[in-house]
Amino acid sequence: MKGKVKINAEKQFQEYRGSGAWLNSALPFNPNLRLTEEQKARVWPVFESCKIRNRKENVFTFEILMANLFWLKGLRPVIVSLSPNEWKKTRYNPVGSSVIGMIHKLKEEGYLGMALGYRTEKESRQTRIWATEKLLEYFQELPNNVVYEPTELVELRDEKRRLKEYKDTIRTRQIRAILKRANQVNQAADIRYHGYKLSPFLYAVFIRKFTLYGRLHTRGYRHYQGFSEEERREITINGDSVVELDYSGLHPHLLYAKEGIQFFGDPYSIVDSRPEARPFLKSILLSMLNAKDEITAERAANYWLYENHEERDKLAEIGITRARPLMQAFRERHKKIAHYFCSGKDTGLKIMNLDATIALDIIDYFAKQGIPILAIHDSFIVQEQYKEELHITMRKIYRKHTGFRISVK
Repeated sequence: MKGKVKINAEKQFQEYRGSGAWLNSALPFNPNLRLTEEQKARVWPVFESCKIRNRKENVFTFEILMANLFWLKGLRPVIVSLSPNEWKKTRYNPVGSSVIGMIHKLKEEGYLGMALGYRTEKESRQTRIWATEKLLEYFQELPNNVVYEPTELVELRDEKRRLKEYKDTIRTRQIRAILKRANQVNQAADIRYHGYKLSPFLYAVFIRKFTLYGRLHTRGYRHYQGFSEEERREITINGDSVVELDYSGLHPHLLYAKEGIQFFGDPYSIVDSRPEARPFLKSILLSMLNAKDEITAERAANYWLYENHEERDKLAEIGITRARPLMQAFRERHKKIAHYFCSGKDTGLKIMNLDATIALDIIDYFAKQGIPILAIHDSFIVQEQYKEELHITMRKIYRKHTGFRISVK
């Protein structure tokens, strides 16, 4: 019976494949996808059969093209352009116009299906390509045949989050070197969640200039920053259980440090010590640090309350139903840093830039020792045997950058 169900499911998918709905489900070509070493060897006969000139650049481009076709097991088509003008190499994209010739050769050899793009007065659609069964024969049922590996580890984006070109500096080279070292250590480790290998590649993102934001991110299929705090507890590194430590109230502490003040205690619970109130209090204070004005901060905090139904019900039971009274309480209790609240002066982005610098130093410390470490902005995951070393290192590096102390939980 199971076999019959599987056959019917495959038949239904083949009928769906090539339909308008399926073509509309296409994914954009991603220059950051790579094949695993095992999969590179498996598809090499395809490269040779297409009689593509065996140059290093061509091999690299072919592997990226194959990774896109095998992404998500080849279940969705890929959006490409057949215009050479659309394939310009940048620091973020290593794929040039030679990929167009490869696409045509793969189609001629029966490895690719293609739906040509078109443009009318009412609509337009770019070309879609997909792996045929002939090509998918080279695709084995491996848990990870494609990985996300950022072409550029240091991204600069504009106000609309679009990638920007930039000239390297000593600092950008330093950041890239740290991330490359950390990524190599993490890639060599066996990092898993319930048996599935996770994508460990980190890259830094800056907004407008290199003094704003700069936090470390992950992308790709099963990237670990996409997991919840509860799910991250079940991650293993080289078969070992892990521990996650984070700074307590990092951003308020950094602002006090900027004012030359050692802050003690929890900056969020300072206005209400009841444990059930803390998540909402944290949302309010962080909204105030990142918002351009009071109204924007209040809306963001109240939206958090609207989205988190269970928390909202618990808070209602203790008399908390909106953000405004608590915002006023925060201004009174945090008078020394209140001038940073709702300032509209990139306060949040500047503080994140400092916490990103701290994070880079922490991952660099462990990477230089060959110890895998996963960063989730201001928290870090290591194997349990390195818990105490991580705790000491986090406190030490915070003090190095601020001159003050902070709790790690």
